[in-house]
Amino acid sequence: MRPGNARRVGLDFPALGLGCGAFTGKYGPVDKTDIIETVRRAVDVGVRMIDVADFYGGGHLERIVGRAISGHRDRALIATRGGLRFDAAGRPTGVDGRPDALARACDASLRRLAVDSIDLYYLAKIDPRVPVEESVGELGKLVDAGKIGHIGLSDASAEELRRAHAERPITALASEYSLLERGVEADLPTVRALGVTLIACRPFARGLLTGRIGSADRLDAADLRRDDRRFRPEYLERIRHMLLAAEELAAEKDVSLARLAVAWLLAQPGVVPVPSTRNPLHLEMDVAALNVRLTPAERDRLAAIFPRPVTPDR
Repeated sequence: MRPGNARRVGLDFPALGLGCGAFTGKYGPVDKTDIIETVRRAVDVGVRMIDVADFYGGGHLERIVGRAISGHRDRALIATRGGLRFDAAGRPTGVDGRPDALARACDASLRRLAVDSIDLYYLAKIDPRVPVEESVGELGKLVDAGKIGHIGLSDASAEELRRAHAERPITALASEYSLLERGVEADLPTVRALGVTLIACRPFARGLLTGRIGSADRLDAADLRRDDRRFRPEYLERIRHMLLAAEELAAEKDVSLARLAVAWLLAQPGVVPVPSTRNPLHLEMDVAALNVRLTPAERDRLAAIFPRPVTPDR
């Protein structure tokens, strides 16, 4: 695996990580055995960063990830999130960025993951009732205590990132980023100026950039994407010509559209994509994107196919 291309604040990221959203069952049924196999295979092939959240499955998924990395801890980079209240099913019920709540959440994640320290701990969402400096200050205390190695933010604005970084160094910002969702690009100058790595979540735009979803009717009845505006007929029709144009370039390079979408992110400085998959075979296909090289002209061609903004308000 080629080394990561990100400027870093003290953490050696791989070029590609593994997101765990698909393990929640929200995109269709998933078996615990498949989760463990996929996580272990990811670590074996160098996709060392396992990106999870405490609310996934009401904490259950952290336990499975902890079991999967047991015996492989030295090769895995564990990232998880705290700062949301959630019910037993993992449905967020509110934001809680109070210092005492974050301390409890971190301790609970350590127990579930069965680790002594979490490599990267994100503030899952900034609490409007709590200054970000207070929340990050508590995470800094957890760093000092050795419970977490580095601090991350999720879906923070450039201003919030600057304020947080002034309190304690922020290593990573997790945000949705793909050819179809490029809103975070407005904040990238700040992210890069601070030496923060952008963790690109949902690099396939929840599957749209695979080119295989032409209708929400093809999705499982319990699939959460049925409620996503991007899967409504009018939006799918709007992006159809964009996907066809991108598939032309994919065919020229003899790669899949999904692999091309990941390669475009890999070509962006300071960005680490974390595609999520339930399937070890699909994981291997994601890893194959590391071998795709895009010329500057090809990168520009893709960016022009998917102009900002593309994604509707959600």
